Amino acid sequence: MTDELKDGYTLFDKVGDSNIEASQIGDVMRAFGINPTNAQIKKAQDGVDPAGKKRIGFNRFIPVFETVKKDSPPMTFEDYVEGMKVFDRDLVGYLNSGELRHLLTNMGEKLSDAEVDQIFAGLEDDKGDVQYDELIRRLMKDA
Repeated sequence: MTDELKDGYTLFDKVGDSNIEASQIGDVMRAFGINPTNAQIKKAQDGVDPAGKKRIGFNRFIPVFETVKKDSPPMTFEDYVEGMKVFDRDLVGYLNSGELRHLLTNMGEKLSDAEVDQIFAGLEDDKGDVQYDELIRRLMKDA
């Protein structure tokens, strides 16, 4: 995991000095599936950057990452459903597959159309909607 973490960490280094901005601590953690609270991020930033230098190295980041990871419960099925409700304007439990496809292929860690086709296989109804709780179950089962 350390090599994978180091590789991900370096993606956030915009200067090329093997450091990240202290303000990016939460972003790096989220990139690895940890969902820290704002209070955890603030505490971490204050702990690693007391002098206000604003940039921290990987070796100073690791203990913070491990501490927050230990203190952050993994996201549950219910957490993901709540997140999908943001896109469900009518709160009916379905999302338009075209809109969802657009999000998955254009935002965040972009998926290919083939990957989205594989994810949606058997989930789209005849109106082109996807029941998102079934989508989440499928994705959590495959994780």
